[in-house]
Amino acid sequence: MKNNFVVLFSGGTGGHVIPSVNFGNYLIDYGYNCTLFLDNRGLQYAGKFKGRIINISSAHLSGNILFKLNSFLLLLYGFIQSFYHLMIIRPSHCISFGSYASFMPLIVAALLRVLKLTEIHLHEQNSIIGKVNLFFLPLSKNIFVNFNSIKNLQSQYRNKMNHVGSPTDNKKIIKKRSIKINKEKKIKIFVYGGSQGSINLNNCFLKMIKKLPYNYYNKLTIVVQSSYKKIPEIKRVFKDLKIDFELKSFFDDIHRILASSDIVIARSGAGTINDIIDSQIPAILVPLPHSINNHQYLNAKYLVDKHAALLIEEKDLNLDIAYIKFKELIDNVSQRKTIIEKLQTMKILDASKLMLKKIFE
Repeated sequence: MKNNFVVLFSGGTGGHVIPSVNFGNYLIDYGYNCTLFLDNRGLQYAGKFKGRIINISSAHLSGNILFKLNSFLLLLYGFIQSFYHLMIIRPSHCISFGSYASFMPLIVAALLRVLKLTEIHLHEQNSIIGKVNLFFLPLSKNIFVNFNSIKNLQSQYRNKMNHVGSPTDNKKIIKKRSIKINKEKKIKIFVYGGSQGSINLNNCFLKMIKKLPYNYYNKLTIVVQSSYKKIPEIKRVFKDLKIDFELKSFFDDIHRILASSDIVIARSGAGTINDIIDSQIPAILVPLPHSINNHQYLNAKYLVDKHAALLIEEKDLNLDIAYIKFKELIDNVSQRKTIIEKLQTMKILDASKLMLKKIFE
């Protein structure tokens, strides 16, 4: 066991990978030797990681028999890879950030834990613990949580819970948003769907925009993150309506755009919720309807219950209720001010600092 060697397990979506990258970079800056295990899907979100990345084979077991057989072989290979690399590294601590890509590395880490060669820690980004983290919770020393209320944490594990928030880029500067809203200034609306599914969100947004009275169009600037396939259509709509716009398939400066925008319409992955709190921006949240354990809806409710965001379920996006909420948020300056004030009362925790202290205390 090497005391300053740490291995992080992550993969899948940006919601899992980005916090692991941020925490890994924090550890490296403090002199720790940090390695990140990722599956193929997760690699695209890890470009800023300063340490070593090891690509681990992974798969899920949904699908037909042939798919499951192939997945089993991939998982078996992932186990062998994880065993090989962890036996060489011999980390004192393994920290998992969830997703099915973490399962096989955690199996090996559990074996090393039995031999007293490592400690296991978990980080849960969502307001409900994911299946992999829930499975390994009995074997973990700590579970670090993003939200201070977790729906499915059993009472016997409450002593393991540490509310820390989610690791962020420590170089990011968070500024307090002014509640003095200039009514003459154009309203900038940012629409993005996170790393999972924005096509339906963007389609419904276009329908809402078309319903607005014509005199609204010269008052708006729209920024949209969209798939390549939808960009020509969206561009055509905005040009026809004579709306100022910016379109990209991916923005790597989300925080800058959020800081300069007045309203955001987005999914409600954990990373998005944290970004909204950081930037104190009035938001309409549209949870991904088929997220595992309905975690995006529960994430959105975390803000909505505090009157710090609006919620529209995807099944209601095409209804008048969605359009009315959207138009009212544009028109009602007092409503936007109230939301900003609610967001500014929410404490932003230094997750990386708190996790480092707890793990190595």
